[in-house]
Amino acid sequence: MPPRAAPDAPAPGPTGPAAAESAPATAPRREPASRRQALRGAGMLVAAGALGSGVLATRLSSASSTDPRTVIPLWSGTVAYDTGERRALVGGRGQQFAVEPGTRLASALPATSSVRARAARFEERAQDWREHLAGTDAGSEPLRDLAGSALADLWVLGDQLPAPVAGWSSSWRYIWPRDAAFCAVALARVGHLERAVSALTHLQSLQGEDGWFEARYMPDTGRAPDGRPRQFDGTGLTLWACSEVVDAAEGAEREALLDRFALLITRSLSALHANTRGGTVLPPVSPDYWEVRERTVTLGIMASTLTGLRAGARLTGVASAQEAAETFTVLLEGTFGRAGYQRHRGGGGADSALAFFDATGCHDVIAPQQLLALRRELAQPGGGIAPGAAWRQDGVSWTPSTSLLGLALARAGETAAAVEVLTWLAGHRTEAGSLPEKVLFDGRPAAVAPLAWTAANVLLTIDELARG
Repeated sequence: MPPRAAPDAPAPGPTGPAAAESAPATAPRREPASRRQALRGAGMLVAAGALGSGVLATRLSSASSTDPRTVIPLWSGTVAYDTGERRALVGGRGQQFAVEPGTRLASALPATSSVRARAARFEERAQDWREHLAGTDAGSEPLRDLAGSALADLWVLGDQLPAPVAGWSSSWRYIWPRDAAFCAVALARVGHLERAVSALTHLQSLQGEDGWFEARYMPDTGRAPDGRPRQFDGTGLTLWACSEVVDAAEGAEREALLDRFALLITRSLSALHANTRGGTVLPPVSPDYWEVRERTVTLGIMASTLTGLRAGARLTGVASAQEAAETFTVLLEGTFGRAGYQRHRGGGGADSALAFFDATGCHDVIAPQQLLALRRELAQPGGGIAPGAAWRQDGVSWTPSTSLLGLALARAGETAAAVEVLTWLAGHRTEAGSLPEKVLFDGRPAAVAPLAWTAANVLLTIDELARG
């Protein structure tokens, strides 16, 4: 198991469900709906329903296996700059000061503050993207409001840092290559190409000569904070992010980015080829987004490897790279595909990593119906999904997995289902509007807020819907 968390957090990773909630189970305590939830009651939450009648049926049928006593505290309602221009956890167990609505700034922060100026510049660069949402499938007021929240969350977790950190609680205040890859793609999509390039440039500087990444890095030193095993999914997902960011550029700028990321592309593709023997063997055993030691290869590692191989083929145009991607696709279908794409090759149950395929553009691996089925199989009482069927039956929804599924649904053409997922996420933000890591069985946000990966997934899903 990963090392135990610091005292202020229940888990040592941003998306590591197996880093387990250490808070003891307590008797269920129903709390009144928040102001934000109450305002939505007549509209958005009705639209969200139970994420579809199929999910409701699954939820009711699985109620007997859910421990209703699982209650995890809300560590923070948001992160905001205080009057001293320092980021601080606000609400929950954090500080208590007023935050200006729609921002991540203390209401009392002086108008002349340099932080206000940076926030305004960030918002201005994303304004064209936000205005584009109107008149599209993502143009409803609830989704546009959600987009604003996700933008603010992503800004506050990345402002003046080499790349966004996963969260601001101490055990999340690190750069995970996986999370940062999705953040870079989201930044490029919403009008912040230069920030996306900066994040990938930093990841390139962190990558080992063999193409691997550590599980996470300290944002100030670029060093791994502990002896946690390296994670192979960072290689493929960072290469995918590079491909997406390069595609967001045009003309000479695109060629300049290919030159700038030449080392990242070469190292990553070489690692993917070497560790799969040109796509003919399974990749190395490695922890994935569950953040636990594994004895066999997981679906998440397979998906990220395929994503990286295909991205490398697109970026380089080399025939051997395309052949490796095609060969690995056949290998994936003949191994994990035979068991229905469960967590492990021979079983392990449904895994939200199934969403990685369509979320990263690998649309020929699974059918959309499998994503809809995943939504039912992993449904939780609070309305989202769990990371996997083998995960603890505690009724807790994880927003990284839920938002990743929403992105996959949008990119697979399941627009209505994607909107339902986004609407549910919008209705389960904190009082301050941030997207939390978890949602309890009774709908309360829990653990850390905001979470960068969730914010990035939300922005990418909204962008996909806006593209039609």
